[in-house]
Amino acid sequence: MTTHPLLDLSHDDIVPYFMWDYRYTVGEVKRMLAEGDEARKLWLMAKLLRDARYADVWKFITLKDFLEYRGRLLPRLGRERKFWEFMYQQWIAHGVIKSDEYSHAAAE
Repeated sequence: MTTHPLLDLSHDDIVPYFMWDYRYTVGEVKRMLAEGDEARKLWLMAKLLRDARYADVWKFITLKDFLEYRGRLLPRLGRERKFWEFMYQQWIAHGVIKSDEYSHAAAE
């Protein structure tokens, strides 16, 4: 089964579907997340959480990234906020993370 070209994230020179409005390539997104200032990183992570498919989010950020910035990301997620809050609760319920491990992130 081949991936539709719009969903192909395997090449750094491709503009991913969730960047249609900014035209950053996969490589540029990865670079900004790795090297960008914190404001740019927060903006980009929030964009991923809002606009990318769940499985694709994890191709760019880690669970640790999400948890570390959760308190500052959630207010930026619009209608997707409830989904990510639900996922956070599920990770706790299923032992993926401990409830107190990242509770400080929500307070930021």
